Amino acid sequence: MLIKGEYVDIKGSKIHYLELGRDDTQDLVMLLHGKRYTAYDWVNSGIAENLANKGFKVICLELPGYGASEESELEKEEVLFEFASKLNLAPFHLVGPSFSGEISLRFALKHSNMLKSLTVVDSINVDLYKERLKDIKVKTLIVWGKQDNIAPYEFAEMLKENIPGSSLYVFEDSGHTCYFDNAKKFSKVLGDFFRE
Repeated sequence: MLIKGEYVDIKGSKIHYLELGRDDTQDLVMLLHGKRYTAYDWVNSGIAENLANKGFKVICLELPGYGASEESELEKEEVLFEFASKLNLAPFHLVGPSFSGEISLRFALKHSNMLKSLTVVDSINVDLYKERLKDIKVKTLIVWGKQDNIAPYEFAEMLKENIPGSSLYVFEDSGHTCYFDNAKKFSKVLGDFFRE
């Protein structure tokens, strides 16, 4: 499958992203990455291609200071806002694991009109947003590895209890990288959720 590497200038910073899948669809999935990873990990795991094969257009964005993306003075959720605005993206499905789960929560709180859905995977720092989670008004999936020793399972329960109408999917035997440990299953869970 053809994977295009592209750059976009966001307020003077070159931001790198990978793009694959159909160009003739408005069904777009934006994959952010965890702190130890880059856009290429979505490709290497097979998840990006699995989603593209289900008919989605997939963008794997490298956050400022990661991979081939330059640092930016903007908050990371604002880089995402500028990126989506510059590319004139239709509302998209946003997937954020670990530290980008927190970025995704902040983005959903500020720019929910730009989202078709939100998927939060083993996010850090959920407790910092507990009082505001009820204000997330977008279709939300929570995915968690129950054995996570970085972002405790209590965070998954907190998200489920406080985000209206949210769904929770648990990998009982996995930890913080449940989505890579079970890439095929994770891809199916996402695809099914997006099409609900």
